[in-house]
Amino acid sequence: MIGFASAIRSATGGKAIWNSENAGYQRVPYELQAGIVAKIRERKGLKPEPYDESYYASL
Repeated sequence: MIGFASAIRSATGGKAIWNSENAGYQRVPYELQAGIVAKIRERKGLKPEPYDESYYASL
């Protein structure tokens, strides 16, 4: 959706305004979270296990 608002404004001569609204999310059950995170990280080319807390504390 990046650039979509600019494209709409360009196509309408600046007479249209676009925005989005979050439709909501449901919490993933705790027992499924680790597997979902691992799959997403692998898809993005990262190691399946996330960094530990000490990594983020040092940022």
